Amino acid sequence: MDARKLSRFEHAETLLACPVCHEPLELSGAALSCANRHSFDVARQGYVNLLRGGKQPQGYDRSSFEQRRRVFESGLYDNIAQALCDAVEALSPSLPVVDAGCGEGFFAHAVRRATGAGICAFDISRDSVQLAAAQDPEDGIAWLVADLASIPLQDGRAGCVLDVFSPANYHEFKRILAPRGRVVKVVPTARHLLELRERAAASLRHQEYSNQRVIDHFSASCVLDSRKTVSRTLKLDAHAIEALIAMTPLLFHVDTGTIDWSGIESVTVEADVLVGHF
Repeated sequence: MDARKLSRFEHAETLLACPVCHEPLELSGAALSCANRHSFDVARQGYVNLLRGGKQPQGYDRSSFEQRRRVFESGLYDNIAQALCDAVEALSPSLPVVDAGCGEGFFAHAVRRATGAGICAFDISRDSVQLAAAQDPEDGIAWLVADLASIPLQDGRAGCVLDVFSPANYHEFKRILAPRGRVVKVVPTARHLLELRERAAASLRHQEYSNQRVIDHFSASCVLDSRKTVSRTLKLDAHAIEALIAMTPLLFHVDTGTIDWSGIESVTVEADVLVGHF
C-alpha cells in the first residue's frame, strides 16, 4: 500500500467513527479499526468504504463521473469552486472541512489546494470515490464511501460541512459540527444550465424551476448567515458540451438523442451559496 494514501487517515481517531458501533476508528496497518475490532480496509486507490447497506444511486455510474471530470476540466464550474474556497477561508475552521456528497472530488481538491484545510470527503457512490482517491496520492484528503443518512464521523469534530449540488441531512450536519461550525450549501438557481434547459424544455418533468423551497428548508433547519449568487457564462468546445449533456442530473430522465443541441456554444452556471449555523 502506498504510504501517501495511508497517511490520509493518520488522524482518523480524532474524526472518524465506526459505522457499526460508533467507537473511534484508528489507522492500524492498512485498515481502520475500532476498539470492538470492527475493521475496514484502505482500498488500493486510498479510500475506505464505511457504507452500511446503502444503495448505489441510479444514474451516477463511473461513466457519469468521468464525464463530470471532463466538464470540470473545462473550467465551467471554477466560479463555484472559488466561492467555496472564499467561504472556507472566511470561516478559517480549525477542525476539518467535510465535503458531503463529494462526487469525483473536484470541489474537495479545490478547497484543499486553496486553503490547506483538512478535508474529509465522502459520497455514497463507490465509483466516484475511487476516481477521487486515485487522482492525487498526495492530496491529504480522507476519502470515504458513506451514507448521508449516517455519517461515520464523531460528534462535534467538523469545523465546516460543504453540501454542493447535493441533498442535505441537517440532523447529521448538526451532530458532526463543532458548536461554532458552519454549513456551506450550494443550490442551483433557475438560470443554472439555462441553455440546456431551454432546448430540453418539452422533455423536462418540470419546465419551471425555483430553488426557493430548498432555501426555505435551509433557513428552517439552521440560521442563515449569508446568501450569495454566483454566476458565469462560459464558451465551451463541442466535447465539453457533449460531456455536460451526458453527466447532468437535469437530463437523467430525458432521451437526449432526440434533442437538437446544435448551436449551443456557451453555457451558464449559476448558484446560490448559503452559509448557516445551528
